[in-house]
Order: sequence, then structure tokens, then C-alpha cells
Amino acid sequence: MKHGLCASGALMLAVLLVGAPSIAAPAQGFKPTLRAVQRDVLPANLAHYRYDLQVGPGEYDRIRVHRVVKEQSPGKPGKLADAIMFFPGQPTYFDTLYIEPLISKIGPERSIAVYLAKQDLDVWGMDYRWALVPVGTANVGTIMRDWGVDQDIADGLAALAFARQTRGTNEPLILTGLSYGALMTYGVAGADTQLPPARRMVRGLIPLDFGVKFDDPDAVAASCNMLDYDITRMSSPDPADWYSEDGLLLSMVGDLAISDPDGDSPMYPGLTNAEFAIALLVGPNAPVDWHFMGGAFDAYGMPHDLRFTEPRLAFDLLKYNEPPYYPWKTNYDVDAAWCDGSVDVLFDDHLGDIDAPIFYVGAAGGFGVSGIYTTGLTASPDVKTLIVQELPNDQRYMDYGHADLLTGKHAQPLVWKPILDWIKAHR
Repeated sequence: MKHGLCASGALMLAVLLVGAPSIAAPAQGFKPTLRAVQRDVLPANLAHYRYDLQVGPGEYDRIRVHRVVKEQSPGKPGKLADAIMFFPGQPTYFDTLYIEPLISKIGPERSIAVYLAKQDLDVWGMDYRWALVPVGTANVGTIMRDWGVDQDIADGLAALAFARQTRGTNEPLILTGLSYGALMTYGVAGADTQLPPARRMVRGLIPLDFGVKFDDPDAVAASCNMLDYDITRMSSPDPADWYSEDGLLLSMVGDLAISDPDGDSPMYPGLTNAEFAIALLVGPNAPVDWHFMGGAFDAYGMPHDLRFTEPRLAFDLLKYNEPPYYPWKTNYDVDAAWCDGSVDVLFDDHLGDIDAPIFYVGAAGGFGVSGIYTTGLTASPDVKTLIVQELPNDQRYMDYGHADLLTGKHAQPLVWKPILDWIKAHR
């Protein structure tokens, strides 16, 4: 954590990507195809559709596109004017990050995707190709060697094109996402500016608690240090260095916290499994001082509870919301963008061309105000920001955290309602 049904057949998506030279289009001559569709019923006359798209010739060249929408009748989505596309974080899945009741018994109202769909938004999302590589796959490093941010952006454009085709309208969508999903929001919007105006697919951005650049010298220096490590790994002859298994570790942490909360943590002797999971969630991270969730600390400075999100929901997220692998090149690309520009990357080249309205939403204990800087690097004349702060400035270390924006007990009035209001104001 670094943070209607269609028949199978050829989908003419590649043509929509022509004209975005800095981002790779689908494999030359390959027409993305729909491999599978699944429909699940959700409460409140909603359905959750999953579409598996083959976007290249390889076994693992596929993405999953999601849709949460009101239905006119079973299998027939409503025709709704407003549509929004969610990008997940790294490493997370769309459905378990944005539809928490699918993995937890915590109340069914705890889903931003369901909340927006109930308010007559056509909610879309995608899973990255690397998130669909199964655990135990051989040669993971070789498979993922060149999958970086640019590849994810190309797949994001394909997901947008599929959403517009399925909706049967050329109306553009709003983009949003938490963490790496926020960076994707900027990256996809930037690539979209390079398409001919009639084919552009983005009409607004809602980045959640993340940015593409920082103006804090300490954060830049920390990013450059991390980039040095990334370069070492990407230069290694060992394919095991070309990907991360963080998802497996995080899933194990969550599983132990649920199945044996009072047992001794194998990762940190002296703490129980539940205590270690909480410490992981509330502890500080680089390059800016941020945490996933706000914590409660005892007189000795040890975390013993979560302040805004129920521990069980947090443990469920750790267990179920983590793809086993992700490509290390995404770390390299992000750190290069955050660093001083000594290593060039492509996905930030068109930040300055983005002129769509932006609503940045941050968490005071997350990336918070540091994420505002990226909004000023765009050409948008319409930028609004919201920082969710529940505690005084000197208690930022335990204030509203990065993931609390989605999982917090009061996220609906604090975060989701302002997002909905902004969307309505920009119809």
C-alpha cells in the first residue's frame, strides 16, 4: 500500500488511443476483446458488473472493468447522465477498496461506490493487469518487468473507452482514485488531453490524498533516495527484484489479526498480531509524514486502537484487498516523478495541459496539504480543495488518515457528500 451485458467479441478501443504518443496503446494490431462478464446484485436496486478485457496478446495482458449502477430491470443498467471512473491504489483491488461490504460485515453503507450509485451516478472502476496475476504464477518478475505507470495509464484509457462504449454515449467521465489511483487520475487526464477534442473522455478530476509532484525539499530528497534504491533493483539481473510481494505480506498481517488477534506477532516479537496490524496502519510513512489510518496512543506512545475506522474493517482490508504482486517499475516511475527531474518519466509530461475542473480531497494525517501542489501544475481554472481535519495541528500524527477517507465511520458526511455536491455543481 505505498501507498448492460455485452456479447463477447472485438471491441474497437484501440482507435480511441491514437493521438496519445507518450502513452503506449494496446499491442499493435490487437483489438481489445471482452473475455468474461459477471453480474452480482447489490442492495438498493444496484448491480455490480465485472468485465474482463483482453488488452494484449499475452496470457496476463488483461484488465478488469467494474460498474456499479442502478438497473431499470435485471441485467439492464439505467441510462444515467453522470459517470465516474475509480482507479485503485497500489496494491489494491477496485471492489474491495471501494465496496468494503463485499469483504467485511461492517455496515452496508460503508462504500463510496454504492453511495454514489444510489445517488444516480454511473460508477466505474478498473483493476490493473498486475492485480490479476494469480498467486503462485511462475516468472512473475519477467512478466511484469516493463509494466510501469505508462502501461497502467494506457490500460486506464482502454477502460474509459470501454465504459463510454458500454454506456452508449460519448459523454466524458470524471476520474477519481485514492493514493496511486489519484496519480493515475492525473496521468490518464494528461494523456487524454493529447487525443483529438472530439474523442476526449475526461471532464473532471477528483484526486484523493496524493499528488504527482511535491514542493517540500525534504520530501523531494527522500524520493530521490528511494529512486536510487529503485534503480538498483531495476538494474538487477535477478527477476525477483523486478516485482514486489508486499500484497502477500499485508494479506498475512490482516489474516493473523483476524484469526489470532492475541497471538504473538511473527513479524514483531512483543506485539500481538492485532497490535502489529494497528501499528502498521497508524505508523508514519515517507516521503512525507503520513499514515494510513488515524490511531489512538497510550501514555507511552504505543498505538492501541484506530480512531476513525473500526479495527475489524481495517483488518479485513489488509486480508482481502491486496493483490499478491505488483511491478517494481511503478515504484521507480513514481519516485522519479517525485524526485528532482534527473530521471525523466513520460506520464507527467502533460500535467500542464489538463484544464478540466479539479476537486482535491486530502486527509490531514495523510498526504493532506502536500497533495495540493500538483493541482497548481495544471492549467485548470477551476480548482477546489478539501482537507479533512478532525484534530488540532499538533495532533496530526493521529489525525484523519489516508484510508480513513474511504473507511472512516463518518466518511459519508465528511468526504463522500462533498464529492457528490461537487459533481452536481459541475454537471
